Amino acid sequence: MTAYTERLLSAGEITSMLCATLMGPPDVTINDVQTLEMAGSNHLSFVGDEKQLGRLNKSRAIVIIAPESARDSLAAYSDRVFILVPEPEPAFLSIAAILNPARPREMVGVSERASVPSDAEIGANTNIHPFAVIGRGARIGRNCDIRSGVVVGDDCIIGDHVVLHPNTVLYADVQIGSHVTIHAACVIGADGFGYRQVNGGHQRLPHFGTVIIKDDVEIGAATTIDRAKVGATIIGEGTRIDNQVMIGHNCRIGRHNLIVAQSGFAGTASTGDYVVCAGQVGVADHVHIGTGARLGAKTGAHKNLRGGRAYLGMPAAPIDDMTRQMTALRRLPSLRNKLRDLEKEVEKLQAQINGEGDKRHRDAA
Repeated sequence: MTAYTERLLSAGEITSMLCATLMGPPDVTINDVQTLEMAGSNHLSFVGDEKQLGRLNKSRAIVIIAPESARDSLAAYSDRVFILVPEPEPAFLSIAAILNPARPREMVGVSERASVPSDAEIGANTNIHPFAVIGRGARIGRNCDIRSGVVVGDDCIIGDHVVLHPNTVLYADVQIGSHVTIHAACVIGADGFGYRQVNGGHQRLPHFGTVIIKDDVEIGAATTIDRAKVGATIIGEGTRIDNQVMIGHNCRIGRHNLIVAQSGFAGTASTGDYVVCAGQVGVADHVHIGTGARLGAKTGAHKNLRGGRAYLGMPAAPIDDMTRQMTALRRLPSLRNKLRDLEKEVEKLQAQINGEGDKRHRDAA
């Protein structure tokens, strides 16, 4: 864990900072933060909800941020100091930020060891770090940080307050809005996976379009977003994309989506606003996910899904339907055994019926 600035905070001070309620003495101090399982007596930790209170039994943490809703249950832990807030995790992280302040932004300007052509436009207070490569005709806004190893292709347009972390690659003509963060090793604007079969081989289809990333987007490490065949692949304002996500050509991702690691969108897939895709979700080509839809982990969307619903499974189905199906599947082994027993009973009954029939036939004879 990153070393935090050595600073003591008392439970009373933390309570005041959070406008919280204190259960316990205010003078107990901490100088660090840690998860419950790893915490020592000098750490501030948190418990997210009442269901997690059992984790306290194996923790050495003394000062703990806890939900207000668990107040009555906390009396059983009289040896702890609780700071009660509506939402523990954000409160915990706000104190972590105080103990671990962000590193000051280093001003390096345009490094002599960066490759920047004379026709590139670089905004005020923007840093181009050593070994970054800027293409011809590129335009980069104010207060940006272009880290080492980044490649910005020809004629790319980048807004203000953008951070491109090391080894990210923007192919030519990509457009990035303002207040965007793209983490390390992303590739934005490569050709999509488009081929046609010609004379027994696979001939690549050209991609003449681009990628447009709107304002206030964050993209996780090693994510790839392909350029459109024509037009643009678009990532909507406020969307958050996790590490190792694949977004194909001509996709249109709506505003404020949450797309979790290892999810994949085939070409021309689209989403509305506020869509949530959990880990390893797969969306087929030309499929649209409606506004407010929530797709559970490993869900496969093969056809359009209505918004405002939760989905699970492959193929995707409303979560209630899928839960019933999964419950039924778990019962199959016992149902199979019952069926075998019934078959044996039927065989016995059939044998008895046949035996009685044979007896009546002999008696009649």
